[in-house]
Amino acid sequence: MARYRVVGIREATAEEKAQEDWFVQQVLESPTRLEEAARLLIGLVTGLLTVLFGVLAIDKDPLPVYLRAPLVRELGALAVLALLLGLVAALVVILPRDWKFNPAELSTQTATFQNMVRSKSRALTVATVAFALGIAVLASVLVMALLTMA
Repeated sequence: MARYRVVGIREATAEEKAQEDWFVQQVLESPTRLEEAARLLIGLVTGLLTVLFGVLAIDKDPLPVYLRAPLVRELGALAVLALLLGLVAALVVILPRDWKFNPAELSTQTATFQNMVRSKSRALTVATVAFALGIAVLASVLVMALLTMA
């Protein structure tokens, strides 16, 4: 069994105490900028899905010319999937999670905070890329719809 020998004990320096106080503040406040960006993306995705469903979900008999084109329907489905992926990824950013750490060890607190920010940042990156893809595909659907309207 390993034996540990205490070499010395000292009080935390002002810098170490400031870092500990900062971590406690971060735990209480959470990474608000990432979450605010995710909330903004959620609002934008919801608005774009409304526009997309308005373009694609017309209940007329016969269907408008642009909805008869298989490419428009396929791109519309791709846009819906991309925007929904962006929505889910943005929701992951703001989803409350239980982050476990040892409050007696500053290094585990720091590592936990870095994992928290890294996790939220990755999810926000996925949400942003999916949102951008959804916008690009939605733009092509709208252009195709406009070009095929008679």
